[in-house]
Amino acid sequence: MRILGAAALALALAGCAGGARYPARPAPEALPAHSPLLSETLGLTDAWLRHYLMAGRADSALHLLDERRVAPRDELLRQLQRGVVLHHARRWDESNAAFQWAEEEAERRYTRSVTGAAGMVLMNDAVAAYTPPPAEMAMIPYYRMLNYMALGGGDGTLVEARKANAYLERVRRGSGEPCVGEAFVQYLTGLVYAGAGERRDALVSYRQAERGYDACALDAAAPPAALGVDLYRAARAAGVREVADSAAARYRVAGPALERGGDAELVVLVEEGWVAHRAAADIHVPIPPEEVEGLQSGDAARVTESTARVAAHLLSNLAEKGRWGSTLDERFLLAHALDGAHILKMAWAVPRLEACAPSSVRLLLGGDTLGLAGSAADLSSAVARRWDAQRPAMVARMVTRGVAKYLAAREAERKGNKESEALGWLAARAVNLAGNALERADTRSWSLLPDRISVARLTLPPGEHDVRIQVLAADGGVLETVELGKVSLEAGATRIVHRRVWGGEGGRLALP
Repeated sequence: MRILGAAALALALAGCAGGARYPARPAPEALPAHSPLLSETLGLTDAWLRHYLMAGRADSALHLLDERRVAPRDELLRQLQRGVVLHHARRWDESNAAFQWAEEEAERRYTRSVTGAAGMVLMNDAVAAYTPPPAEMAMIPYYRMLNYMALGGGDGTLVEARKANAYLERVRRGSGEPCVGEAFVQYLTGLVYAGAGERRDALVSYRQAERGYDACALDAAAPPAALGVDLYRAARAAGVREVADSAAARYRVAGPALERGGDAELVVLVEEGWVAHRAAADIHVPIPPEEVEGLQSGDAARVTESTARVAAHLLSNLAEKGRWGSTLDERFLLAHALDGAHILKMAWAVPRLEACAPSSVRLLLGGDTLGLAGSAADLSSAVARRWDAQRPAMVARMVTRGVAKYLAAREAERKGNKESEALGWLAARAVNLAGNALERADTRSWSLLPDRISVARLTLPPGEHDVRIQVLAADGGVLETVELGKVSLEAGATRIVHRRVWGGEGGRLALP
């Protein structure tokens, strides 16, 4: 009976919803078609945070993040979300403080996750401390550099660029992956160095960016169109002629583009939409009686064979559910359970893209159209790529956890049988249900990041320029024109400005 009591307690704890307090959700007909509050896969906190940022209500988003009953329970994730919200609220110093804490904690957790992975096999992923993937970690110095630029640039931005280079190199080496997703941030550090006259550092950053883009060639993002010219200029300025000549040949740049002269340069970064988020998915796999004998036989070979067949059954059901939305096994779970099968629940997270991003963006200078901005960072592709890479290990962990839960259920049944066969059967089913109730997908993610970042580079005469961004629909129609205002440029200098935009029916399209 104690077994049944423990199982019931576990189920009660798993089902406890707590006293979360959210604002009253508007009626669906009152929301734009692509509102995050209409999402069926976003967590409610993430949906409200996105809604508030799109509406320009950063203060409301901060209040939500300070409400412990609804804020992310993991402090690192909460600080990452706060950093973005504070950035949009133009509270640059506070944003940097949040990101500084998050950067240090993320690196500590990342190191622990690499060295302690073996001990995580039997633990549900959602229980472990949240560890940002490398592509997310690369965005921390990105926001910190933008914050320092907003504070006036100078030494703060340069110091942050140096920190970013060292940080990104540690992330890249620690990941062991050729494609990390840090190329665009490396390019941004190159622009910062070049603007400060740090020629050799600029060259190193541009070459690191080039390496990163080559490693992630399958992503939708492409190197900024000016990368070849930047490489050439930095190499010439640093006195490395062979690198300059190689860049000119590879990127086919020549003539006036190679010489800057006394003009100024404006770099416009456009953050578009929302990054792919992690949505919960689950599947139920019955372990039939014939596999039961193998798993509890005690014979290593038979246990291995039975485990392999369970894994194959799982993969088959995953493919079936992916194609049809459900599996035949799931329609007859009760019958399987009554026949003595152990019902194994597998829960995992899959990437879902509800970007609310424009089809494209273009720049206007005065009344002139200057062309489309090219996508230079694709964060959603990085999320999907990492999910694909982790899928085999994820399946292995799920099967291992499932077999361990099955063995626990059989042990409960064995002990219950000492009192009566019926009690043993009930005990096994209670432990089975409790284990399944506690199997939860880890859907935590830094959900306020953009889907992609586009870059436009303009060479302009010194002075003030009226610059605007046009947000375009798929048919080329203009959804909204975002004013950047009068941008002042100095001779020989590079200025970087940025804006966040969303697509047509997603609400307000830009924040200052």
